[in-house]
Amino acid sequence: MAGAVAAAIATTAAVALGSAAVESPDGSGAAAIADRRREPVPLPTGAERERLRETRGLDDVLSRSAPRATSGTVRREPAWLEGCRTAPQATLGGNGTVPEESLCELPDGFHLRGDAAAAWARLDLAYTARFGEEPCVTGGYRDLATQRSLYAVKPGLAARPGTSNHGWGVAIDLCGGVESFGTAEYRWMTENAPAAGWVNPSWARAGGSRPEPWHWEYVGP
Repeated sequence: MAGAVAAAIATTAAVALGSAAVESPDGSGAAAIADRRREPVPLPTGAERERLRETRGLDDVLSRSAPRATSGTVRREPAWLEGCRTAPQATLGGNGTVPEESLCELPDGFHLRGDAAAAWARLDLAYTARFGEEPCVTGGYRDLATQRSLYAVKPGLAARPGTSNHGWGVAIDLCGGVESFGTAEYRWMTENAPAAGWVNPSWARAGGSRPEPWHWEYVGP
């Protein structure tokens, strides 16, 4: 009985090996297939690993910050941009009197002109992917009454009413590290924000006429 079982096992193994040899495209048989299976898989280079990390980090942020459509795909535009006029636009009205329909409300409660808000959304996502938290915002659009009140309290810091880019809805004030020259957050912004159309204007940079590292303006794509 034991001899019969052994014979059956041997026959099964022989059939399996024979099948593998037939299925081998180059006719080299099961031994060659086994050798190929043992070949090492090339590892990604350092640059490739870094790109993978950045892509996965950004995809994770996008997945968490944007709602999923019914098809299961991930939307690349945050929900708060819905209904905003995000196409490039010439501001209507005057400084501090921008029409409400031209403005877009950020999650922080501040407002920007629609196209500036869309550009800020892209920069916000990239910043969050890099630092693990959203940018800290302390100011956006200011209507004329707000700018007048601020100027009355801080005439040496606030711009004269009717002259600030905050009044056009294309300026934003930041905190969370960006408000100080030399921090990792400020350096990252200077290196990456221009690609999204945002800059720390020359007068606000270190050595400028009125250094304000926290002040950033949208200048367009």
